[in-house]
Amino acid sequence: MNQVTIQWDAVIALYILFSWCHGGITNINCSGHIWVEPATIFKMGMNISIYCQAAIKNCQPRKLHFYKNGIKERFQITRINKTTARLWYKNFLEPHASMYCTAECPKHFQETLICGKDISSGYPPDIPDEVTCVIYEYSGNMTCTWNAGKLTYIDTKYVVHVKSLETEEEQQYLTSSYINISTDSLQGGKKYLVWVQAANALGMEESKQLQIHLDDIVIPSAAVISRAETINATVPKTIIYWDSQTTIEKVSCEMRYKATTNQTWNVKEFDTNFTYVQQSEFYLEPNIKYVFQVRCQETGKRYWQPWSSLFFHKTPETGLKEGSYC
Repeated sequence: MNQVTIQWDAVIALYILFSWCHGGITNINCSGHIWVEPATIFKMGMNISIYCQAAIKNCQPRKLHFYKNGIKERFQITRINKTTARLWYKNFLEPHASMYCTAECPKHFQETLICGKDISSGYPPDIPDEVTCVIYEYSGNMTCTWNAGKLTYIDTKYVVHVKSLETEEEQQYLTSSYINISTDSLQGGKKYLVWVQAANALGMEESKQLQIHLDDIVIPSAAVISRAETINATVPKTIIYWDSQTTIEKVSCEMRYKATTNQTWNVKEFDTNFTYVQQSEFYLEPNIKYVFQVRCQETGKRYWQPWSSLFFHKTPETGLKEGSYC
């Protein structure tokens, strides 16, 4: 008998899986009703009750059974009346679950499927913070990002509000994470307020407003290290060659470097323009493998490029000349 029960559990689970894969568990043909209190989407860690009510023709159910993700529940089930039962969960912590219930009908060898429902638990959104908007040179977009806070586990949408300080016109952009806004669509001058609103089934929060000027948030085209060589002079020196396709005239850059065995970076600063390939000189220890990175910003502005890709160069032993390329 136990083997028969296990086999039927598997049949029910496969039927539910097939139905779920073709439109969701709520699309199965119901012979009754299943509902959740307080709601099908609830705060993670809450106590919840799942009710099942049978409405099967010519069936007075002997037993009502609950399944979670295809596995029959054995405990915390209460029969309320002839057609209804309740399953209770304490401190429910699963982000998603597919629930369904069945009935044992007299003169029926198999359980009869009543209905199913998907449930979700999670958290309301945190207040979005660290809102940042930048324009990467040549991208044609203003890219806005923010720190969303803790994981909500449920579908959470973000609306980015962009309001011109010159025309008072406001535009809204719906997204699930960051947003790229075409600079061609920003027709309200140069000055804007930007803020982010987060919302899901459990709540809504709004960030502080960020004031921007489009000319102040441009990040120069990426700087790239192309090669390195160590020249055997009286004191050997290493030359790092690097460049950028930026058209911005006044650019401030930083190059950081360290031996690969070290944890601490050394940083060298430059004010430059990119009318020619840059050459930066370093006096390094022989026969050591070093790593280099570079980044730039428009002089006097706030935002930096991301650090460039790691560039490795091993200095030769004293008396030798050696070059490296990326």
